[in-house]
Amino acid sequence: MRTIKCQHPCSGLAHHGGQLYVTTGTALHVYDMAGGQGRQLYSDKKGKNTVVRCAVSSDGSRIYITNSSLHQLNKVGTTLSTLTHPDLQYPSSPHVTAHGHEFVTCYLQDTVVQVTEKNNQQTVTTLAGWNNGLTVPWSLCFYSNTSLLVGLIDDDIIVELKLK
Repeated sequence: MRTIKCQHPCSGLAHHGGQLYVTTGTALHVYDMAGGQGRQLYSDKKGKNTVVRCAVSSDGSRIYITNSSLHQLNKVGTTLSTLTHPDLQYPSSPHVTAHGHEFVTCYLQDTVVQVTEKNNQQTVTTLAGWNNGLTVPWSLCFYSNTSLLVGLIDDDIIVELKLK
């Protein structure tokens, strides 16, 4: 077993290309998995939960962080875009597939959404919600080419969502 010592809490993790991305609630830090020191990549101290969870695109060019909206950063921490949408309230867990598909859980709305970008326009499509058995979806991952697995907070089940 090995440990990585942080000087802050760890609320979200993502990994890409030998780098570990760690959210603290108000900042995003990046650590070198080879044992190098961490550094702060992004910070938003306007509130308590301004940098909650994170994900990294398969090519490492974009980092996604959540708070009351979805932010895309480049690999040096500069904000590329901020998405606010009525169907994207309180996103908790972003996930990006190897093909660049973006999915996000929205825990206060009990939904999982897909974010699509085309011609610099972002659209949000709700894939599933409370009527599909989602109650406070908190985490998710892509499973095969046809499904998402959704973990519900404080629950002992994982919901599989079939994608079309």
